[in-house]
Amino acid sequence: MKRIAALDSIRGLLLLLMTINHLVWVSGGYSAIQLVTLQPLGQFGAAECFVFISGLLAGAIYSRDTFTNAQLTNKAFKRALSIYRYHIGCIVIVFIWIFIASQLLPSVLPILENSAHNVLQSPINTVIASAALVNQPSYFDILPLYIVFMLLLPLLIIAYRKGLGWLVISVSVVVWMFSSTINTTVLQPLIEFVFANFTLQLGYFNVFAWQLLFVSGSALGYMLQNQTLRWHHPALTAIAVIIAAVIFAAHHGAFVSYDINRWVLYSYADKPELGWLRALNIAVWVYLIAIIIKRYPNALHITALSYIGRHSLRVFSWQIVLVYLSAPLLHNLRLAPYFTALIIIVSATLWLSVWLTEKWQTDAVSKRRVVGYLGMACAVVILGNVVSAQGVSSLTIKATNITDSKTPFFVMVYDEQDDLRQRATVYVKSFAPQQLTQGITIDALPSGNYAVFAFQDNDSNYYLTLGNDGMPIERFGYSNNPLLTTAPQMKDVMFAHNGSQTQTIQIR
Repeated sequence: MKRIAALDSIRGLLLLLMTINHLVWVSGGYSAIQLVTLQPLGQFGAAECFVFISGLLAGAIYSRDTFTNAQLTNKAFKRALSIYRYHIGCIVIVFIWIFIASQLLPSVLPILENSAHNVLQSPINTVIASAALVNQPSYFDILPLYIVFMLLLPLLIIAYRKGLGWLVISVSVVVWMFSSTINTTVLQPLIEFVFANFTLQLGYFNVFAWQLLFVSGSALGYMLQNQTLRWHHPALTAIAVIIAAVIFAAHHGAFVSYDINRWVLYSYADKPELGWLRALNIAVWVYLIAIIIKRYPNALHITALSYIGRHSLRVFSWQIVLVYLSAPLLHNLRLAPYFTALIIIVSATLWLSVWLTEKWQTDAVSKRRVVGYLGMACAVVILGNVVSAQGVSSLTIKATNITDSKTPFFVMVYDEQDDLRQRATVYVKSFAPQQLTQGITIDALPSGNYAVFAFQDNDSNYYLTLGNDGMPIERFGYSNNPLLTTAPQMKDVMFAHNGSQTQTIQIR
């Protein structure tokens, strides 16, 4: 199986999508760009496809006839060791950054600690457990999976060579079907016993479920390498198109009138456990993309994406570090109008990471330049984080006179340029009445003029419902608690935010 440029492009695209999503998530903000980057085609995302393609390429590359069983085992173990080194390198850099941030940026430390627990409280235990691959801070869960799968790969290929592929797939499917039970009754209790008296982050993905992606990918890669698979047929293509189209339509709300929405679909397409609908959705799109590549080999080849796709381990490792390094900056600027542009600019450093590593491998002069570039980059990141922390402060919102303790409230924060009749651009979130009574806090709100609006969403339509006379029929309140006989003007409810403060709203 020759190198397929389109696969490098797809891997590059998946790396870019994951990076953008991770940057948005770690910031605690929202960006419209996720309409494109977060499961745009259905109930599957970039991470699942990345693991599948990794298995596909591993199955093809390591099953070449030129490799004996001993040679492929040696190569696979060396690759696993290489991945482990990158993983440890990322752990060291991120943990050091958290220690630095604890001194320079204590106000945003909760953002980092929310993703990496116990680094400051139990540093030695956290490092040991992370090095053992059982403690997996947020965004550190793919590389440990890949290490385990690469250690498993020689057994898979040897079984394929013996004609036992059917047995491998059967066992993989059975393990996937019982993955949740195996994980909760065997693996987790064992790990918690070994690391007693220490709270672990066990990672987001269930390894027993996600092995299906790698194993099926490796089996497909083996068959393609050895040309033992006749995989395309017009009838199969038609079925795949229909399934993909139906799931796509349901995913985007075509069947809401039948009570079929994204949340209903997700109940069958659970991501950590790799639900059956997610597995099916991935399978049909893998088939359809394979058809496109077969008929139009260069249609999906994009040079810029192939550039980072060819260096996926380096790029993926860099994006882990990047997410943590930029987390304080992005969190502080998550409400800025240029937040999406900033996400794109930060994501563009994926290409820079590849270019720098290529320079590093050339000569001593280039190595010194790379060290200089990295030093300047670190200085810029630290300075940006420090500067962005200036001019932001917390806003606590409380509500009084709440009579219904069950129906949730929507809290909205408007910028002074917003239209109060429209959706707020600064902040929108739902809270239980008890939370609003105690007070909810928005961290790192930039200095400016704002208005707060809260209403109890009795009919669950996400908007303040008005009666026939145009007056609200749901309980609500605004900042400044104005006495209203008509819809308020911004000047009536606006307040200046130049430092940490509490706004108490009386619900009427």
